[in-house]
Amino acid sequence: MKKSVILSIVATATSLLGSAKLHAQNKMSLGLKAGANSTFYKYDSESDYSKSSPELGASVGGFLKYDFGNWFAVQTDVMFHYRNSEMSNKFTSEKSKLESYDLEVPVYGVFQFNMGTGKLFFGIGPYISYGLSAKTESLDMYSKNAEGKSPMKPLTYGAATMLGYELGHFQINASYISQNGIGAIHNNSLRRQTFGLGIGYRL
Repeated sequence: MKKSVILSIVATATSLLGSAKLHAQNKMSLGLKAGANSTFYKYDSESDYSKSSPELGASVGGFLKYDFGNWFAVQTDVMFHYRNSEMSNKFTSEKSKLESYDLEVPVYGVFQFNMGTGKLFFGIGPYISYGLSAKTESLDMYSKNAEGKSPMKPLTYGAATMLGYELGHFQINASYISQNGIGAIHNNSLRRQTFGLGIGYRL
């Protein structure tokens, strides 16, 4: 009798766990993203630069999305970016290319609406980024000068937005990232602004 009760409890628990797992899988999705980006920089008064001209870069990564309902979801991206921009020195007028590589993790609150045979979505939220490399032809942008300041900081945060349309498993998306340096602005004289355009595939 006790054995049959125990087996019944185990079977019920297993069934409930399986049902919960399936329910979570129906709400959770993984995907891949890739695309192009265009980056320029804003300056403060202490910056050595006076102009930044955006040039094309590339982005690749993936996303994890959890749907709380038909109209709202939370999505986290993990992206690897190559960015570059032409910089003009305000003292010498010399131009150089600033190339950077970084990992970026935005977290979006996503609002989504059925449109036609697909789904229109809009996301907004914070992001954090860690720079792996940022160099011009002659300068490591993360290196500190005699005053202990550097033009850029590896660890940054800011605001992220995206807009896109999903049809089946495929999506097209556009994004805008606005950076604010950790700490006071004068300790991070270059602040990155990036537009992105890409495609995605939900697995």
